[in-house]
Amino acid sequence: IMESNRPDYSRTGTMRYIKQYIFTILALIQLSHGKAILPLEGPIDAPSVEKALGESVWKKILSGDIYTKSEVEDFKIFGQKKQKLTFYIAGLHKKSCRFALKKLSHYESYNEHIGYIKRSKYDEKTQRVDFLLSSSLLPYNMTLNFKIPRIKSIGSYPFIFDKGFLRNLKGTIRAINYKKRCLFYTTANWEGDHSGIPNSIFAFFSKAMSQLAMENLFRISTTY
Repeated sequence: IMESNRPDYSRTGTMRYIKQYIFTILALIQLSHGKAILPLEGPIDAPSVEKALGESVWKKILSGDIYTKSEVEDFKIFGQKKQKLTFYIAGLHKKSCRFALKKLSHYESYNEHIGYIKRSKYDEKTQRVDFLLSSSLLPYNMTLNFKIPRIKSIGSYPFIFDKGFLRNLKGTIRAINYKKRCLFYTTANWEGDHSGIPNSIFAFFSKAMSQLAMENLFRISTTY
């Protein structure tokens, strides 16, 4: 669930438009690079991820880069304006999955490691995370709440946002052994009512926030 007091873009002040302009330029620069997002079917392993990402991106990941791609588009159904998001992020951890996941699966401590997460909770019984996000990178504060088990071992872990903003967003987090290291590959897709956020802004903040989160989580999970 993502909830917020969404601003009326038609009434915002000069500074809001300046920020949007900057975000738009940055987003367009970033979206102009990299291979198009490809859907993956069936079992996911390192070779299939490499094939989906392409040789140049795969080399960057092997060198230590975290690669993120976010595409947002408008479309219409019976004249009603809609929006869709296609997203992936991939990164190769320095440690094994068994080592890395000891900290990465502790969702309730994310607010201690990721600056824009102001509140992080996890209900063991319902398997739901609850994050409050607040950052200058975001167009407004958001609450993120969805169901996902603790990821403690290699495998594929599907998730869905079942209520609120971005309702029915579906994704999968994959943890894959790769030469004694852990390859993380997450994909997500969403279609729904238009968010009111310009596509370039939406793509930029989803990409920037996700990459920042993975960088921080990789850093703090390389040691006990």
